[in-house]
Amino acid sequence: MAEDFDITGRWKFREDFGFGTDSGYAQLIQKGVLINGIFQFAEQIEGEETFIVKQEVSGRLEGNKISLKAHSCEILFSEDDIVYELDAWEGEIMQDGRIEGSSKDSEGTGGAFKMERESYETSNLTDTRFVGLN
Repeated sequence: MAEDFDITGRWKFREDFGFGTDSGYAQLIQKGVLINGIFQFAEQIEGEETFIVKQEVSGRLEGNKISLKAHSCEILFSEDDIVYELDAWEGEIMQDGRIEGSSKDSEGTGGAFKMERESYETSNLTDTRFVGLN
């Protein structure tokens, strides 16, 4: 199954890193084993203001294993000046099509993430409206 899996499309994204969460979406394009795209999400750290991050990513899909690494970052909304550490994700395509795995930023902060494909009608959207604000 996973060898034929194409992850191109829009995915709901949620990550828990112990003292906060990220929630939003990933828009991914797969060509062969190579993947490019963006992650855009609201980062909610306990006791701090929520801010919105957009990271451009690239990576690979080999079998049912996916690896992605951010190579640029933009803070889209924040009331504070933020220095954001780029993220990397290692995951696995599950039997039901979800992607689950772990993340780590360039400072070593780790977390666990889940991605779930959005419906066909929204899988090719490129807008920035959904970012996971509660």
